[in-house]
Amino acid sequence: MRVLLILPQINSPCLWHPGLAYISAVLKENNHQAELFEMDDYDRQIGGLLGKIKEFSPGIIGISSNSHQFSHTKKIAQEIKKNYSLPVFAGGAHTTLRPEVIKEEKSFDGVIIGEGERAFLSLVNKIESKEDYSAVDNCWFRKGGQIIKNKLAPLIEDLNTLPFPDRSIFRYFYENKEKRTPRFIFSRGCPFECTYCCNHIFKKIYHNLGRYVRWRSVDSALREIELTREKYYFNYFKVDDDIFSLNKQWLLEFCGKFQEKFKDLTYECNVRPGAIDEEGLVNLKKSGCRLIKIGIETGNEDLRKKVLNRNFSNQDIIDTFSRAKKIGLKTFSFNMVGIPGETRETIRETMELNKIIKPAFMQVTVFYPYPNTALGEICSKNGYMERDFENSYMEKTILKLPTISKKEIEKAARDFKFNVYWSYDKKKALAEKKRRIKKFIIARPLLHFLAKFFKKFIKIK
Repeated sequence: MRVLLILPQINSPCLWHPGLAYISAVLKENNHQAELFEMDDYDRQIGGLLGKIKEFSPGIIGISSNSHQFSHTKKIAQEIKKNYSLPVFAGGAHTTLRPEVIKEEKSFDGVIIGEGERAFLSLVNKIESKEDYSAVDNCWFRKGGQIIKNKLAPLIEDLNTLPFPDRSIFRYFYENKEKRTPRFIFSRGCPFECTYCCNHIFKKIYHNLGRYVRWRSVDSALREIELTREKYYFNYFKVDDDIFSLNKQWLLEFCGKFQEKFKDLTYECNVRPGAIDEEGLVNLKKSGCRLIKIGIETGNEDLRKKVLNRNFSNQDIIDTFSRAKKIGLKTFSFNMVGIPGETRETIRETMELNKIIKPAFMQVTVFYPYPNTALGEICSKNGYMERDFENSYMEKTILKLPTISKKEIEKAARDFKFNVYWSYDKKKALAEKKRRIKKFIIARPLLHFLAKFFKKFIKIK
């Protein structure tokens, strides 16, 4: 059967989506034909999507959505239903957090909760054979005015049984003929209980349904890297596992075998303070790791421990960065502003901590209250939420906090990197300022005439 997958990424571009990549691989392994439509601009591309549906003639449509993109997902489903009599199903993080959206949006024939590979394959098989699909696990359906809520199937215990994710459906891989930097994920689940993250909700949903934290075998991980490199040549890649450093035995085996197998490949990965020691860092460096990325989130220990439930100290962070630099690893810090309880002083503390650790790179995002998460529920109960969604978590807040203004939060997010870099790397600070000016002008077409005054620094495309 032909299956059309849709990925809304409006004002929030992503190079690939591991969930859809796995679903496509599973469908193709079972003799179905899958294609992907990536939507970056609803108004500009909705006509193209409708044309794609007519041309491709799918028997089923699946849309994956996070909370940022769900309002766009509903519009897409509504437009499809106006023009075609096709079954449309939504999946992804948002429907797992809030499956009750099936009650609110009639354009969805069903929603998928949790791991979607087997559930969506079962749906496709049953629709192709014209069987009743209303009992498929991991799904809620609308039928005859009623909502059918099916049970969750156990988690996929052995991740090695899954085919490798299908990257061929993404523009980044089939259009980009130049240098690519692919991303890999070798595990599922997370044992930690960070209040702002969805993982503690997913773990609760899957209670008693199998081991939540799972790793692919090291040999399987290396084989995926090898096959991906044969198809899309690269010399650098990113490991996106949140818990890459957590299983020391797995990590050391990976580093040892990677070093033997790939002499000319380098990579970056995530580590957590307290979850990696000097031996782990040394082995990462020897194996070809060049950059480690660490979630600081806030420089205020009370906010980090009591609000975010991330139980490590500023000294733990300083020590991890110090050891990494001593070994020769570059460092990257993840930071977040606009957390409930945030003040101008706590933001200053976050900047001061970064000035101490001096990361080579950093990311600054604005806290987003995901539905049903512990911190999301606090925001909802306290009336902090001014609106339901924002396209991304990079610069805008949807909260009205009693301790700091929206304007101050968003200004802090914009100016954070410049203010930190200026203390130890003025060249990087100036590059950040130029990037901000360019972004400001590009977002305002009437100001494009100013580009000529910055032509030595800015190119408007």
